[in-house]
Amino acid sequence: MSNENQPIALPANVPVCPVRGSVIYPTMVQHIDASRAISIRAIEAALQGDKVILIVSQRDKDVDDPQGSDLYDVGTACNVLRVRKNPDGTVQMLVAAVARARVLHYSRADYLRAEIEVLPTETGDPVELQALTRELREKFEAVAQGGKVSAESIQAIQSKDDPGEMADHIAFNLDFKLEDKQAVLEASRLTDRIRRVLTLLDTEQEVQAVQARIRAQVKEEIDKNQREYYLREQMKVIQKELQGGEGDEDGDEAEAFRTKIDALGLSPEVKKEVDREVNRLARMHPDAAEASVIRTYLTWITELPWSIRSDDRLDVAEAAKILDEDHYGLEKVKDRVLEFLAVRRLRKERAERGEIDASEVNKGPILVFTGPPGVGKTSIAQSIAKALGRKYVRIALGGARDESDIRGHRRTYIGAMPGRIIQGIRTAGTKNPVILLDEVDKLGSSYQGDPSAALLEVLDPAQNQHFTDHYLGVPFDLSEVMFIATANYPEQIPAALMDRMEVIDFSSYIEQEKLEIAKRYLLPRQITANGLKPNQISFTDAALERLISHYTREAGVRNLEREIGTVARKVARRIATGEVKRVKVTDKELDRYLGQHRYLPETEGQEDKVGVSTGMFYTPVGGDILFVETSVMPGKGLVLTGQLGDVMKESARAALTYAKSNAERFHLDRDRIDNSEIHIHVPAGAIPKEGPSAGGAMVTSLISALSGIPVRHDVAMTGEMTLTGRYLPIGGLKEKVLGARRAGIKHIIMPKANEGDLRDIPLHLRASMRFHPCETVDQVLDVALVGGLKALETPRDGTAVTTPLPPKRKTTRRNAGASA
Repeated sequence: MSNENQPIALPANVPVCPVRGSVIYPTMVQHIDASRAISIRAIEAALQGDKVILIVSQRDKDVDDPQGSDLYDVGTACNVLRVRKNPDGTVQMLVAAVARARVLHYSRADYLRAEIEVLPTETGDPVELQALTRELREKFEAVAQGGKVSAESIQAIQSKDDPGEMADHIAFNLDFKLEDKQAVLEASRLTDRIRRVLTLLDTEQEVQAVQARIRAQVKEEIDKNQREYYLREQMKVIQKELQGGEGDEDGDEAEAFRTKIDALGLSPEVKKEVDREVNRLARMHPDAAEASVIRTYLTWITELPWSIRSDDRLDVAEAAKILDEDHYGLEKVKDRVLEFLAVRRLRKERAERGEIDASEVNKGPILVFTGPPGVGKTSIAQSIAKALGRKYVRIALGGARDESDIRGHRRTYIGAMPGRIIQGIRTAGTKNPVILLDEVDKLGSSYQGDPSAALLEVLDPAQNQHFTDHYLGVPFDLSEVMFIATANYPEQIPAALMDRMEVIDFSSYIEQEKLEIAKRYLLPRQITANGLKPNQISFTDAALERLISHYTREAGVRNLEREIGTVARKVARRIATGEVKRVKVTDKELDRYLGQHRYLPETEGQEDKVGVSTGMFYTPVGGDILFVETSVMPGKGLVLTGQLGDVMKESARAALTYAKSNAERFHLDRDRIDNSEIHIHVPAGAIPKEGPSAGGAMVTSLISALSGIPVRHDVAMTGEMTLTGRYLPIGGLKEKVLGARRAGIKHIIMPKANEGDLRDIPLHLRASMRFHPCETVDQVLDVALVGGLKALETPRDGTAVTTPLPPKRKTTRRNAGASA
């Protein structure tokens, strides 16, 4: 039986020595090292008294000066056998633990004292105790095999006959938590104490089993790596022998890839995937088909600029200088580009001061340059890259119909390769180039996917930090790339893609701008390209102007440069054959080099005519005028010819309805209108015509034909009408006015709502023309018809009005006063 069953005489009030992180049990003899003043004074008090001291564990071992509340309520009463003071002031005490004791009350002076009572031990059912003791012994022997207990301790525990002592010594020698050891100390019933120790042994046995399994797995992995290393070394030797002792010129291919990959600065998730492919390559035969696929993949990985970037040069003044050197005109576009660069510079300065995160510097709208072909959209993107000091990459998206063009092919396909974005990054050699997505409005879609949908992730700043190309299979950061898109027709760009971009519109060049561009850029470039010297060929301004108006019809200058190149080549031939030494090309000599002119610009009418009005139109290659002719003859119905589109046909019907509804006011014969075939024709019938801006010209032509009043030949008009006579705004006013100016028109009728668009027209052109902003069809007729609205509202005898327009009319002055 346990010695704890014997009554033990102990003082009722004893000094307390708090200990940290350990529990001692009755029947044990242990050394206690004391360094705290509160413990040393308690030991001294015990020596001066009955040499009995209470050893109690602290709940929190980090407390240096514990109070009673910091200690457990059950401790171990011990006899002090020996005390030794060390030179450093600490005390070493040898104690013999005699009994479990419960603390009834703590008191504190210079040290802790406690009123205690001894806890008696209840043995419980003898049969149950015997069974528990046997189980305890077997479990301990199983756990002891794990090597956690010293051989001396195992022998001492196995020699115990008393089950209580055995349980206490097991709890003391195994690495259990303090709370579990304290629970064993506090268990007064012997069977409960053994059960607690058995539970701890079960847990320890499970932990040892898991440790053994982990140890086996680690050993297996180490053995596998060692075996692979050994086999790789063998393979090197074998390959060296097969190659006649010369070895591989490049050394171990896999090791070469590993060296390159370590220098890339990859993120852990990317490096893990890439290392897996390197290990696969190392285990494969060099001639295996899969080895070639992996080798190509690793080549792509190592050639991408994962951490290489160019330093931005955010000098706005320098950028403005570069843009002016490279491009003439395009002032609005240049201003927006410089604003873009200025914002990025300020963000960078704030990031350097720590006011914003560095990732915010590159955030901003994706610019999309829209406009007709040849106006400089692509070249200005090159200038932006030049101004920033970044690499420039152009990706042509016209006709792309496969999602893999953007995201790449999966490596399961033969001939798989990354998408155009990753290819462009590799070409640039930096992770922050300027990438031009050219002709983004020409993207198509097919059963192979929609590339415009794949571009959504590329262009979204919230997503492109982790862009994953199907071929690479790992994320690549595109957030530092500056994307610029170009398009001819922005309405053809999908709405979701357009929402991520800011539109910058490029309008057509006027003839004066084309002339300056030709003299500054095109002519010097073509002289050099065709082997000439600047003093061997020259163009007069008149020659260039005729070249622009009679040999090209475009919004940009591409065809103009081709025609200049054609002239330069013919001159080069004459100089090379010795026919001439230098040539001055005049407007009269253009026919000699280029043949008969290809385009004859429309010119204003020579005289005022009944039923013939002058309209204006706009196409992507610029503006021009057109004539609307109306003829009234016996018959019925409205005939429309000239390849008119649905909108223009509706404008003609609206004009006829307006004429009928105002027949009485305009003194028109309603019976004649109802019993006549009204034929409206727009010449150049082989060319389709469409648009919502011909209503004014049609109603003027129709009412002139019905009233017999001529239309002024020096007036051109643009604008749409309603059945109630309102004159509505239109688009493309600048291009239309430039076309009218080229045709010799001096007066322009336009919707009043478009007055703000006049600011886009050069001042010298505005000064040479008169603009008549109109809000109603009556105002249009007052300017366009000879005699104005007064002549129309005056009863007529059926003869045509031939009175010439007075030089100054009150009505005209009123309208002209509102013109620009």
